[in-house]
Amino acid sequence: MGRHSDRARETLLNSAEELFALHGIDAVSNRAIAERAGTANHSAVTYHFGGREGLMRALLSRGRAEMAARRAELLDAGSAPPTLREIVTGHILPWTEHLASLPVPSWRARFLYQVASVPSGAEALRESAAQSMRLEEILPGDLPELREVSPNVLSSRARILGGMVMGICASYEGQLEQGEARGTWLSVGYFLVDAAVGLLAAPVTHPTEFVTRGSPPAFPL
Repeated sequence: MGRHSDRARETLLNSAEELFALHGIDAVSNRAIAERAGTANHSAVTYHFGGREGLMRALLSRGRAEMAARRAELLDAGSAPPTLREIVTGHILPWTEHLASLPVPSWRARFLYQVASVPSGAEALRESAAQSMRLEEILPGDLPELREVSPNVLSSRARILGGMVMGICASYEGQLEQGEARGTWLSVGYFLVDAAVGLLAAPVTHPTEFVTRGSPPAFPL
């Protein structure tokens, strides 16, 4: 694929990410994305991505390889076996570092929040989840901090955690755009790590387990 085509794809991805973040997934047409990208070819999304599903797959894969490499780097630098905090840090911090690398304004966190919030994004999110390890899938069953937490409760807490991280990052991204943000993406990352460790390891205080239904969104995507 030539440089011009690569640039055209990247412009379409940036345009789609922005429009989806601002208006929602279902409210934005392929034609609107092409127009925002500055092309007169209203079939540009189909030409470059094969259609809407291909566009979504390309958007959801952005930064995935870099985050996976950073995650492995953080875990390799930790203790053996890793602690709960080290595992959670390796899962969350690459995501906030990735967001910190984007220009301001960026739209990625708000785009992903929109994807997770509508049924039309469910299939694309499930496909992306197959390429990313969910947090509960990489937590060893013998972690001392989680010995009193059943697998069902842990899975439900991970579901809550995914929504919490997406929501906070989307909110902070918007604050950055408005010039109202306090702190940095690094401080956001460590705030989320602290909150996540507390959520996952909290004692179960009632014998009847409340379990949320459905598959937790993969995070980071």
